[in-house]
Amino acid sequence: MTPNNKWDIRFMRIAKEISQWSKDPSSKIGAVIVNDDHRILATGYNGFPRGIQDDEDRLNNREIKYSLIVHAEMNALMNALYSGVSVKGTTLYVYGLPVCDNCTKSVIQAGISRVVITYPDVVAEKWQTIWNEKSKPMYEEVKVSFTFLDQFYLN
Repeated sequence: MTPNNKWDIRFMRIAKEISQWSKDPSSKIGAVIVNDDHRILATGYNGFPRGIQDDEDRLNNREIKYSLIVHAEMNALMNALYSGVSVKGTTLYVYGLPVCDNCTKSVIQAGISRVVITYPDVVAEKWQTIWNEKSKPMYEEVKVSFTFLDQFYLN
């Protein structure tokens, strides 16, 4: 698994850094949307919506947390929308977990044409299943390309 180019490594390192901004105690996910000119258009990390308090009680209660959390990919898309930036034809870099099926639908609808993903060697089976049975087939059907970037390149 070699990267397409040095830019994949650079932007994934940025997504990794952004993932650390999340206050989620169990998952740190980061996303970066980049255009063909290698310009960052938007970023996102998993967290609560603007103005929703992200205190320890909520973050440590899975039922509450999952009802409030916005995935990094969705946050990046919403941040682009908030700024009035089109993401049509761009590349989305996601660090931390495979893209879920709900985020995949939004990535497709937004017009993103390429997704680059990296995540740790050990990922819960649920996330692998979601990727293999839902997200990946959707990307393949609409011809959104996807690349897995090995963690090795991020060190």
